[in-house]
Amino acid sequence: MKTKRAKTLDSLPKPVLLGFIIVLVALAFVVQERLNTQRGELSNAYLEPLQNAPPMLVLTTQALSGFRGIISSYLWLRANEAQLDKRYQEQMQLSQWVSQLQPTVPTVWVNHAWNMSYNLSVKYPDQETRWKYVQEGVRLLRDEGIKYCPQEPLIYHELAWIFQHKIGHNMDDHHRFYKQQWMNNMTAVLWENQEEAQALRGVPNFDALINPPTPEIAERVSDLRKIYKLDPREMKAVAMKYGRSTLPNGDVVDALDWRIPETHSIYWAHMGLKRCANNPSRESAMRKVERIIYQSMMYAFERGKLVVDPATGNLGFQDVTKGMGAIAGGASPDLKASWWTIPNLDITENTHAAYIEMVKRANEVRGEDTYSTFETAHFNFMRRAINWFFYYHREDEAIKWLEICANRYPEKFVYYPGYTPGDGFKKGKVNLDEFVFYKYEDDLKRGNYEKTVGLIRGLLIRHFLFLAEGDEVEGQKYYDKFKDVHTRYVNRFKNAAANRVRLLGREAFEVMVLTDLLANEGPVRAAQLRTAIGLAADEWPKHSPPGSGQ
Repeated sequence: MKTKRAKTLDSLPKPVLLGFIIVLVALAFVVQERLNTQRGELSNAYLEPLQNAPPMLVLTTQALSGFRGIISSYLWLRANEAQLDKRYQEQMQLSQWVSQLQPTVPTVWVNHAWNMSYNLSVKYPDQETRWKYVQEGVRLLRDEGIKYCPQEPLIYHELAWIFQHKIGHNMDDHHRFYKQQWMNNMTAVLWENQEEAQALRGVPNFDALINPPTPEIAERVSDLRKIYKLDPREMKAVAMKYGRSTLPNGDVVDALDWRIPETHSIYWAHMGLKRCANNPSRESAMRKVERIIYQSMMYAFERGKLVVDPATGNLGFQDVTKGMGAIAGGASPDLKASWWTIPNLDITENTHAAYIEMVKRANEVRGEDTYSTFETAHFNFMRRAINWFFYYHREDEAIKWLEICANRYPEKFVYYPGYTPGDGFKKGKVNLDEFVFYKYEDDLKRGNYEKTVGLIRGLLIRHFLFLAEGDEVEGQKYYDKFKDVHTRYVNRFKNAAANRVRLLGREAFEVMVLTDLLANEGPVRAAQLRTAIGLAADEWPKHSPPGSGQ
């Protein structure tokens, strides 16, 4: 007898089950991307899937998971060949795949970022495209390299180097555009506007950034952390250690300007020293990070103070130097700007302390002989400090640094005028003028762009300050030296193709230096100077300052 099959509610029809399966697969597809993102954020060991790679490469890496190293080695060899053949676009793609296959290898990120910031950027003539590639090099190291290699000093060194060299130096014809863009980026997250940033001399309110009192500041801090990976607490620590100074009059100032790239070079080198301190196998790389600290401090001393043209009052590109020739810093002759940088003398003590700290760390911690590296650089820095205090008519401070330098490195002074071995320099016997210009002729013959600009600015500062004191004879002496230096440099590089080695016209240098002095020398000195050159009270120099000798 045939029994009938029972019908129950616990057995759903196949179409319904198929529908459930489709819905579940669709839901899994929807949440998978979010899960991958969270895995990447929460685990350094998680390897992102290859992006934009050929299907065969993706299949091979997934099927031969244990052989990813062999595959990446092959891709690495191809990337090196592409670099040697200057096929930089191909190298960029290959490096991207290698970084996805072996993200914990620091040289992958370093080479990739270098290729972006240096090799690829210069292939494009326009400044906007170049800046995109420089930014991408920074992003790779800051956002990716540090995430996968948080205790690798090479990553921090390369990141700090891009800020110090690619953005901070004048080796790229568009370096002023890079600086301008970075100033704009930092101003947007650290201050309410450009006027506030300038009024505070580039020093943020760190306490407000650490504990935002308003939603507007909280939003800016969110961008500061998420986009630029800057921690306000660490920024304050850097400012306190490397930027806080006590001036001769007893005033305490924060001297690091967070709009300039040198400060961010110091920040990332500081983070590298802090995070990689317990990585004894990387001592050689740590020395490179240490070197970045005092190098960037020295550059912050040489060019760490922003001067804004009072005709515009902002940091935007303006046609305020019409007729002045090439702009300061070596940008294109048709690029006009309303800002420039000058030495930051307030940071002298801190820069000196940074050198001392690095020498001590190398000597006592690692037992190194630092005489040919750190100590030579330290001596050269103090020579610059002596010069700049002399140029700014602060002879007492110049003599102070001269004595410090001579006492620390007496063997380097045996050939300098006015120095007696065993006796040293005596304040009443020091001829600063003779000391500063001891290598004057040598500087004229072999001086590079930056040294020549420094010499020119110094001579003009002396020229104007003597005029302010009513000493026209001394003022004219330094003006004649200025004309000599400018003429000889222009003749030496008159056929140079690179804009970055071209000088401003004489007239433009005078306007810039005069504006600097009127803005920074105090009301009494400024009033004396205006009277000496025929400017009315509160009047700023035009394109051809009176009393310039032209």
